[in-house]
Amino acid sequence: MSRIHYLGPEETFAEQAAKSFASTSGLDLTLHPAKTLEQAILAAGENDYAVVPYYNLYEGLIQETVDLIMENRLTIFAAGRVAIRFALGGYEPVDAIYSHPKALAQCSEYLRRDYPDVRYHETASTADAVEQLARNRRGLAVGRREAFEKHGVPILRDDVGNRQYGRGNYTEFLFAGQRTIAFPNSRRLRTMIAVMPNVDRAGLLAGILGQIAFFGINLVKIHSRPALSAYETDNDPQMFYLEMETRIESDEFRLCRDSLNLRLSPPEGNPDGVKSVHLLGEYPSLDFE
Repeated sequence: MSRIHYLGPEETFAEQAAKSFASTSGLDLTLHPAKTLEQAILAAGENDYAVVPYYNLYEGLIQETVDLIMENRLTIFAAGRVAIRFALGGYEPVDAIYSHPKALAQCSEYLRRDYPDVRYHETASTADAVEQLARNRRGLAVGRREAFEKHGVPILRDDVGNRQYGRGNYTEFLFAGQRTIAFPNSRRLRTMIAVMPNVDRAGLLAGILGQIAFFGINLVKIHSRPALSAYETDNDPQMFYLEMETRIESDEFRLCRDSLNLRLSPPEGNPDGVKSVHLLGEYPSLDFE
């Protein structure tokens, strides 16, 4: 039986995402929590998969996720958004507020307004925060409603997360592995590539974007970072993760990829056969409630 490895522990948004992917796949997949993102991805072998956070509306890209997928040559088979709704619960006296540092940051407006003088106590996860609170029975915690209910901790207020321009927060998770799995079709089909130029020159990024536009492909996201493999340059070499609305078998994508591989290689050619464009996957974009 195949397993889904996710960043644990239980009662976290990562577990919620893993359950949603498992249900949507229609396959019999068991869930297995991992202690780190790296452990979850390294465990995704021939029969197992990883569910890992990719992008948060407020905090942006989780760089480690795409780097690990790239380095370990996994394929992305689906992306899914999970709404991030934090609850606040606990007991008197309120001498501390427990939670993961990202959860505290994503609820900063409410906590700063209603509990301006209460110290924060950072935990490994929101689930750990609620579990500690259940044992100590003093202070407050920020976490998922399901975690409070599981441990019998009173919930004082729902949905205490920050809102930007009237929008609630969400995290997008990726479902990745080595063995192909087909998710239900979606109108929103995306393809992600890693572009690792073998040269450095003025207008490099403009040229990459120009090729994508020339072939009529819509670019959804772009992320730059120092290159994972070094090449000769006086500057800090850069690479780019590009997420596009296209199918890998389309003529537009094939021609665009071939053109990028040609244009981003040294002028004398690419004798070592090192490609500049690495395909990370073609996948549907799903919404999980």
